[in-house]
Amino acid sequence: MKTHTIRLFPNKSQIDSLNDLSLLRNQLWNDLIDMQNESYENDKKIRHNYDLDKEITKLRKTSDLGKLNSKACQRISKEIYSSYQSFFRLIKKDKNARPPRKIENINNFHTIVFNQSGWVVNSHDEIKINKLKLRYKSHLDLTSLNIKEIRVKYINNKWLCDICVDEQITYEDRLNQDNKVLGIDLGLKRLGTGVDNNGNEVVITNKSKKISKYYQKQINKLNSKITKKEKGSRKYKKLCKTRKKLYNKKNRQTKQTLHTQSKQLLSMNYHTIVIGKLTVKKLMENKQNKFKKVSKSFHQSNINMFIDMLKYKSYKYQTNLVEIDERHTTQTNSLTGKLFKEKIELGDRTVRLKEGIEIDRDLNSAINILNRYFNNHLASMTEPLDLSSVIHKFNLTNKSLNEKPNLL
Repeated sequence: MKTHTIRLFPNKSQIDSLNDLSLLRNQLWNDLIDMQNESYENDKKIRHNYDLDKEITKLRKTSDLGKLNSKACQRISKEIYSSYQSFFRLIKKDKNARPPRKIENINNFHTIVFNQSGWVVNSHDEIKINKLKLRYKSHLDLTSLNIKEIRVKYINNKWLCDICVDEQITYEDRLNQDNKVLGIDLGLKRLGTGVDNNGNEVVITNKSKKISKYYQKQINKLNSKITKKEKGSRKYKKLCKTRKKLYNKKNRQTKQTLHTQSKQLLSMNYHTIVIGKLTVKKLMENKQNKFKKVSKSFHQSNINMFIDMLKYKSYKYQTNLVEIDERHTTQTNSLTGKLFKEKIELGDRTVRLKEGIEIDRDLNSAINILNRYFNNHLASMTEPLDLSSVIHKFNLTNKSLNEKPNLL
């Protein structure tokens, strides 16, 4: 589904009503979590969302929950059931995984989702949500859209509504698309270094890391000032508000940068893009001193966000996105296919393949990822990489090297 966002303009009484609906939503969430925990303690299993829906029907008759749309209530039970299923899958891989938790501050506004019903578009400037007639502004004609779901949110002191529309995605004719394959090694100094089967190098600069570093310096300065102020004072609240604005700016600029870079990469018209599977979560959770800086750098680089953007955008560009195991790709000599005698450390930016041949370590990993793809996809119908020509082309000991990568 395609999502559009509109701005809502509720009056004071409507804001109170929306907050009341959020309170009911949060209370229901906590009640259903208690039911699931009780069911697991007694029967060692969780209840299906259809069973939870029956409990919701009883609650609606005996409490104020009847004020919240029934579909919105059922959506909560479905979210909880899906969250528990996800937790049980995740805990098999990660023993530190946490189950769904109760909402601590139920007075905070949480997004309310209305699926299939609960809204009516009255006119070009008014929408009725849960029997509340709210004014809105949008360049879209909502009356002509096939709306399937709406989500009411409160972000940065603004009331917003996501309109999810069932709209058929139209793809461009890509009959002229070459059967090219690109292998990418994702990293920290550079967001990605890639090489395709034609021997061209693609470098994705880590702009999001620079943005995070810049704003984090400003935020750290504010944090030091906030600690010196009395909690709850006027100056304290003002500094907290400024800090929140900086966080929002950092997040917006980071997302915009990654959107641009992912779009540029996919518009290069590759048939297949191969990336290595990264265990980012485990690296970020590592508490050892030597991994602290690496963990922080992974957080600033937003690699997972970049991969997610590539995944959903690849459908539009009709590009196959393949994830393969990238273990030992850095420690493997791309020329011989064997492990290096000496371990390649994080600080080593180049690797020596043989006497007189030295290339960038990330490029070496990208070549190994691409070779691994060809070894496991015999029917790819793509001309394989001419390894010797690529290595000599990007040999750093060659002083007459004029080959420049494609920078994103």
